[in-house]
Amino acid sequence: MARSYVADIAGGTATVTIQIQGRQTFKNWSVSWLNAAAGKIELSTSPTSQIGTAQPTPDVIARVSASAGANSATMQMPINLPTVAFQNVYVHCTGAGNLGTSVLS
Repeated sequence: MARSYVADIAGGTATVTIQIQGRQTFKNWSVSWLNAAAGKIELSTSPTSQIGTAQPTPDVIARVSASAGANSATMQMPINLPTVAFQNVYVHCTGAGNLGTSVLS
């Protein structure tokens, strides 16, 4: 049965690893953040962040930008991400103090 995966996004340069428990296809990525500095949040199947790469590989599923200043944002992005059991999906982040939540569904 398909399920949603919720992960906290740590501030600064960090990566959150989400291990998928069963085969499913994700159709939506919701991400919300409260930022203190300019940065980016990236959804990827690669353990290595490609933030700052002008031509990222196909491993990068989606990327959002966080502007400088104490403000918040929420974004829902349609995706098509088929996964298998025990596959890792990564949420990479940059920007000091940028905290948030990622939801794959």
